[in-house]
Amino acid sequence: MSIRKVMAALAAAAALVLVGAGPAMAGGSPHFIKSATSASADGTGLVVQFKEAGLSAGSTETVQATAHLDATYQCINGGGHNPSDPKKTTVSADVSESGVFTAGKNGNLVGSLTLSPPAAADVLDCPGGQTSTLTAVTWSSVMVEDLTSGASIMLAGTFSWGAPV
Repeated sequence: MSIRKVMAALAAAAALVLVGAGPAMAGGSPHFIKSATSASADGTGLVVQFKEAGLSAGSTETVQATAHLDATYQCINGGGHNPSDPKKTTVSADVSESGVFTAGKNGNLVGSLTLSPPAAADVLDCPGGQTSTLTAVTWSSVMVEDLTSGASIMLAGTFSWGAPV
């Protein structure tokens, strides 16, 4: 075999390796970066920040944050106090929010989503002279999921605001 044929065969093999490795490196293993994905209480809401890697550059991803909510709503009188016979209710439900994000040239996607409890007026009807008020919130079981790539991560912790009156 001549040197020219050997060099041509090596060049062809190198080209195949580079072509085959390109897609694998660009978007082969979508995953959330644990150290760059977190949740924190912001008043009554929950802000979920995330970073996902291993995506194809420019890919469009639908990311969803979900958390379990336990919230207490109470009727508060004009003086800012509970009446002697307080009316209250508790909501226990999963809340989610999603958004569409685009991965950068490096295959990384960085974003945030905010979860909010239902508005007090939508949850509890109060008698005249009293206002439906959200008095306590606890968020738990926080999960971030890329509905497009299938990557997901569960975040540890419970996040609370307020206290039932």
